[in-house]
Amino acid sequence: MLADLTIKDFLAETAGSAPVPGGGSISALNGAIAAALTEMVAHLTVGKKKYADVQDDIIALKAKADALQMELLDLVQKDAEMFEPLSKAYGLPKETEEQKAEKARTMEAALKDACSVPLLIMEK
Repeated sequence: MLADLTIKDFLAETAGSAPVPGGGSISALNGAIAAALTEMVAHLTVGKKKYADVQDDIIALKAKADALQMELLDLVQKDAEMFEPLSKAYGLPKETEEQKAEKARTMEAALKDACSVPLLIMEK
């Protein structure tokens, strides 16, 4: 699982010759980091007298940020999994008309699937 790697190992995987992790996984990871920062601010705010009137709101936002962080961490892996078939489809043969047609069908399905996760990441 990509999200279980150390930071150094994740960076090494990203810098390697494999097509994943790629842009979608990196975007999801950056979103998870942003959610973690939101949680940090919530932790630093809760319990302070000067923010007592918004404490319930901050606690609710912290819970949302925590859930979002977990969702985005899951999408780090999901993006890699959904991109792999597309990566393989690029290598399909295309010498004959039948091969070209099969590659086009495979590419269309793989592109649709591969785009679904980055769209979900953007929504999050």
